[in-house]
Amino acid sequence: MATIAIFSSLRRRRTPYSEAFLAAVQLSDVALVQMLFIVANELISSFSNRAFPFQRKNSRLLIWKIEVFVVLFDFLRDSGSTLSSTVVLCLKELYLLIYRSKTLLDYCSQSIRLWLLLQNSSISGHFHDLNQEISTLLDVLPLKELSLTPDVREHLQLMRKQARRAKLFVDQHDENLRLHLYSFLDEFEQGRILDAAELQTFFIEKLGIQEAKISRTEIEFIEEHIYNNERGC
Repeated sequence: MATIAIFSSLRRRRTPYSEAFLAAVQLSDVALVQMLFIVANELISSFSNRAFPFQRKNSRLLIWKIEVFVVLFDFLRDSGSTLSSTVVLCLKELYLLIYRSKTLLDYCSQSIRLWLLLQNSSISGHFHDLNQEISTLLDVLPLKELSLTPDVREHLQLMRKQARRAKLFVDQHDENLRLHLYSFLDEFEQGRILDAAELQTFFIEKLGIQEAKISRTEIEFIEEHIYNNERGC
């Protein structure tokens, strides 16, 4: 799929950061909990007030889940309890999951809107995959060992219940816009001249692209990249 190739390319371009992030998994238990607390809070600070053109609900839910994990990390920092090997393993997996969450949120907030729209369903699948990983981690994480306060336990149980019930969510409004965009692509492919007012309404008012003038060349550029990525998968 095109989105998988693009998403992988985004991660490859950030290899130095990725290596630094993964190296921290070798930290001691205390340092690992502290680092989890820091990187999770950095993610929340970076994206809580970010305006996502698409994937708004999926993004908000993912950020909320990271916020719940911050509650856990904060408790573990203050408790100073000795962590079992199972808990440490789960925390290391959480560390990697936070990195993947940041990569996906970066992608959704920084990529051009046409790309995000064309790959709407596939990107929704990435969010669903992360949710399934969170659900699995919460099932494996031995909460009884941690002597959690009622408040922390309630937060985690609520998130586990939500993660178990969650299904793949594709925003219908975004999907309708995607289908509308494909109808324009079909018109271009058939050599038809589109109504300028209709194009302005769609690209400026509905997509929020205030300055870019969408020309036939730009549309063909997008089509070419989709074709090349699909051939490469």
